[in-house]
Amino acid sequence: MIIRAYMAHSIRGAKGKDATHADMEANNARAIKFAAWVRTAFPNLDIYCPGSHDLFVMLAYEAGFLTEEQILHIDKIILGNQDALIVYAPDGYLGGGVGIEIAEAQRLDKPIAFTRGSLDPIAWLLKEFVP
Repeated sequence: MIIRAYMAHSIRGAKGKDATHADMEANNARAIKFAAWVRTAFPNLDIYCPGSHDLFVMLAYEAGFLTEEQILHIDKIILGNQDALIVYAPDGYLGGGVGIEIAEAQRLDKPIAFTRGSLDPIAWLLKEFVP
């Protein structure tokens, strides 16, 4: 059985709106690398990692085609189609977007695992909460 999980992670990081493209690319690269490691460790886990799709989103946002609210609205729709939420916060920082995704998962009664980089919370999530 394949389990689908949305992996929330900060794209801008603690710098928030002052984050540069390089900052965001580094944050995304770290999340993408972690998601790949998780996929290897748990082959039955299909992870949606927003950082893997951020180039289009970033360009559309900067061009004025998308607002933060519209981006988060789509993220919540994607999350709603998943079985669980994995919150990846390697430095312990949870940005505003991640907070919105956590609140949405709680509203939808989705199981949530928080990790700074350990696989243990994900194994626990799969064992305890996901059928």
